[in-house]
Formats: sequence, structure tokens, C-alpha cells
Amino acid sequence: MLARIHTASWRSAYRGILDPDFLAGPIEQDRLDAWAGRLGPHQPHVTAIIAEDADGPLGFVCAVGAEDERWGTLIDNLHVLPTAKGRGLGTDLLAAAADWSLRGYPDSGIYLWCFEQNEPARRFYERRGGAIAERSRHAIPGGGDRTVIRYHWDDPASAFGLQRPSDCL
Repeated sequence: MLARIHTASWRSAYRGILDPDFLAGPIEQDRLDAWAGRLGPHQPHVTAIIAEDADGPLGFVCAVGAEDERWGTLIDNLHVLPTAKGRGLGTDLLAAAADWSLRGYPDSGIYLWCFEQNEPARRFYERRGGAIAERSRHAIPGGGDRTVIRYHWDDPASAFGLQRPSDCL
């Protein structure tokens, strides 16, 4: 299920960023392989939160708790099916991941990487308070590399209107 959503999202959002031949074929197996074994009892610092309606899953977010000492919890993936965009699911999923991080890693910020070319995603993260922390080049699936931007939220509680666990006592 995660691989299916991930594939559909990449095919829509990454046209012009990833190799078209990769998006047309090998991406399906690549995403299946990527998700195999990523979640489970042997990965206690990883979570996937799924958004769904009566017809099934519409999107998901995957987070790795306190993955980086400086930047905090990695939002490893945030994907919504192209047909479900515009409903607020991305915002809800990002907030849910921030809440999960705050409960398990209360002193941790959150961060993610975004392709510099992905203007819609950049606008989305910036409207939600993500601060550009750095730019770098990363290898990409299907070959080559692209410029990516690290977005960071130093205080996810404030950014998403959440309570810190200590605030609940």
C-alpha cells in the first residue's frame, strides 16, 4: 500500500525531476524494495501514519525519530495521492508526524529534504513554517543527482499548534 501511494505520488510530482524511463517502469519495484522491512518491531524509531477514507488509503507520512543529532526527527516521506490533494491531508499528516516526534523525542525538531525543482512542495513546506536550513546535491533513484533543500522546524509544537508532553502534566 505505501509503495503504491509512493509510486503514484512520485509519478505525478517528480515529472521533470526523475528520469522518465524510471518513472514509467522500475519505480514500482524500487518502491516495493524500499518499503520491504523498513517498518516493524525491529525499527522502533520509525513510524508510518496513514490517511484514509472509506475507499482506502490516500496518503502517508513516514518519520524516523531523532534521526539527526542537530536537526531532529526526519520526515522521510510525505505523500498524498494526486487525486486526494487539496483536502488538507498533507498538513494533517505532517502535524501527526510532528506530534509523534514530540511524544517520543520532546527535545527534537523535525526536518525533511525536498527537491529544489519541486516548487509546489516548497511552497507547501514554507507556508507551514519550514525554514530553509541548507542546500546540497543528493543521488536520486533512477540515476544522477539533484539539488535538494533541507527544511527544518526547530519547534514543531509551535509550528503545528501541538502540546509538548510536558505541557500536558
